[in-house]
Amino acid sequence: MKNYRFCASIFCMKVLAAGFLINYPVSALVAESCIGEVFVSCNVAKNKHLQVCIEPATDNAEPKFTYKFSEKEKKGLSLSENFSAKTVSPWKGVGRAINSSVVFNHQGYQYHVWQSFDRLDEEAELQAGVNVSKGDENIASFTCQSDNQTSIAPLFVLEDAMEAAGWCYHSGKFEWQNCAVKDQ
Repeated sequence: MKNYRFCASIFCMKVLAAGFLINYPVSALVAESCIGEVFVSCNVAKNKHLQVCIEPATDNAEPKFTYKFSEKEKKGLSLSENFSAKTVSPWKGVGRAINSSVVFNHQGYQYHVWQSFDRLDEEAELQAGVNVSKGDENIASFTCQSDNQTSIAPLFVLEDAMEAAGWCYHSGKFEWQNCAVKDQ
């Protein structure tokens, strides 16, 4: 999913650059809890904070995505999904919005953390959030607030992390495959 595969136009290059420019500084407290790269870190409602990190492989563990949803004075929810779970949904290359997501599964619930950019709106900003569902039922949706604690990674960071870890996206089958297997 290298960025250049999707972005041949000058406008799309501006979109990618905008992704870098709209990242806001993250408070020291939030940044310390992320071992790897921040995908999304933001306030989503009063006293509610969402954070998703892309964590590198360690000596005894494969790379993974981590999810933290915390609410002031309450115990938060922490989840993780290994890259091998293949829960990243990349942008399909069509449509008005460039978007991608990673899904976390927990006790029958799915936490779809997404980022999106409206490529046809010259004043658009990169957005992110989480949609919670159980089966086909939508349970809750939260969108990141635009404040000084919001940090959203540039477009295609999920796809690039998967590729760097040896995974390739097979667009015909809409699934991730081990790159070594795909090339055979």
